[in-house]
Amino acid sequence: MRRSIRLLMIEDSEDDGALLALLLRQAGYDLYFERVDTARDLASALNSKWDIVISDHSMPHFSGNEAMKMVRAHDDDVPFIFVSGTIGEDVATDAMRNGAQDYVMKTNLKRLVPAVERELREAEGRKERKRLDRRVQQLQKFEAIGRLVGGISHDFNNMIGAILGWAEMGRDEVPAVVRGD
Repeated sequence: MRRSIRLLMIEDSEDDGALLALLLRQAGYDLYFERVDTARDLASALNSKWDIVISDHSMPHFSGNEAMKMVRAHDDDVPFIFVSGTIGEDVATDAMRNGAQDYVMKTNLKRLVPAVERELREAEGRKERKRLDRRVQQLQKFEAIGRLVGGISHDFNNMIGAILGWAEMGRDEVPAVVRGD
């Protein structure tokens, strides 16, 4: 079964972008993607909803770290993967500390599809947890409202009981002729 994904690719090389797209299509993805290579183009592309972002780390006029900051400022949940030929282990580790989910070396692109699959799956899990958290919060609000309404109705019943008690006592003290008995 083919899965459709919307991929934002931050890559200065058109050929590298085409290769990444080809690999994902061969893995069974129906792919819609947009390739950008400047901060201005990225800012414009972030007006759309993306399932995943793949970014080169080193580009002539725009760095992958700058790109990641822009993406994270716009959408903290979208999976972000660096694919680079120049990133070292220390830089990759720092990038992951700063918000990237993974990095793949361009010399080892066989890791790309498993990384994308894992990140899409984990993103879906995060969305589901957030949805469930919102549902739990909503249920907790309803529970609190229920307790409040229960307390108010209890107090209201107490007041009505007192009023009825006093009314009965007053009725018993009024002569039968006045009462209409």
